[in-house]
Amino acid sequence: MSSRIEIEITSEIDDQQYTWRALGAREPKGTIKKSLLPAKTKIGDDYRVEADFLIDGIEILRVLPKRDERKGQETIEILGSGNENYGVTTQLVKKKRNKKGGRSRKNQEQKNLKRSKPQRPRKDTAKKRQQSRSPQRGKRLKAKRSHRNSVIDSLPDLHKPLAREVLSRGIPNLRKMLKNMELPEGFDVEILHYAEKINKQLKTAEWQDRADAVLKNAKDIDLRDFRSVVAAGGQWARSDELSGIQSQLETSLRDRIDFEHQQWLSEIKKAIEEGKSVRALNLSSHPPKPGTPLPDNLMDPLVDLANNSLDSDTASHRWSVVVQAVAFSPIRLKVVPKGIPERISDELVDTIKKLSDRIPNISGLFTDYLKQTTD
Repeated sequence: MSSRIEIEITSEIDDQQYTWRALGAREPKGTIKKSLLPAKTKIGDDYRVEADFLIDGIEILRVLPKRDERKGQETIEILGSGNENYGVTTQLVKKKRNKKGGRSRKNQEQKNLKRSKPQRPRKDTAKKRQQSRSPQRGKRLKAKRSHRNSVIDSLPDLHKPLAREVLSRGIPNLRKMLKNMELPEGFDVEILHYAEKINKQLKTAEWQDRADAVLKNAKDIDLRDFRSVVAAGGQWARSDELSGIQSQLETSLRDRIDFEHQQWLSEIKKAIEEGKSVRALNLSSHPPKPGTPLPDNLMDPLVDLANNSLDSDTASHRWSVVVQAVAFSPIRLKVVPKGIPERISDELVDTIKKLSDRIPNISGLFTDYLKQTTD
């Protein structure tokens, strides 16, 4: 998400870039392309800009126009209608009180009851984000219910409630409910057999609804949903018509994965060229094809970029971020830092301790610090 800040031009690097810093402060600072600035820009000029705050630094997106200074105080004159006969009157209504002068006992009891109810603990969204490390590729699947509804409509009216019961609660709950009912001998078995038959038809129809939605948006649907529909086709695509849909899904999935794979390689290459080590490492750990090795023409530059990002000039917080990215990348065993930070924070030591099994080359440089934490 972009933000707006005010910057001051501090120096000229070359014909393409200027350096800048936040207006009236030392930091944040960075570089800006000359093509974004007016032609008569000189050192000391200040501008309002829109910028993206990324892990690897601040990227200036565009320069905003300067605000026009107000010369005088702006006022609004209210003329009115000229009619002094007001047609609307207001009257404040007093709150009802009991005879003793206090509030009613019923309202007071309701308030006390609300206060006494235990509040639900807030969900820890940060932990959920950490657990889901795999990036989302595409839109989530939203299937219609046309085939499922047609199955229910084709049933007799007396059987439709049973189909809805199977949909909402499932066969196990239906079995428990039938046990608690007083039915003639053998009725529950026949009902369960028929319910399982309906359930199979409904599950097949639901899979067909999902398959139609995937084929309609094969280029945009999330790969996880795409794979789940293809995997479920082995169980539900039994007829000739559904087998044809299953083959279309498998072909579309292969084409989509090949496209995502090429795009994945190009994004890693671009991140390496721009020096964005954390982004390149995170991308390398999530290939569209699970288990696909990183090519040598990208692995060697990525190892060099990670080694240069872990040196003595890098701050401890930045070290911790890069180490976490390295620990889940395919080059974790090849990274050898150029040095360790001058000031080692407790956060960095805790991070390396948690990930020491995955990054032996890095954890070996912090053996003394790790022993101090265990002692």
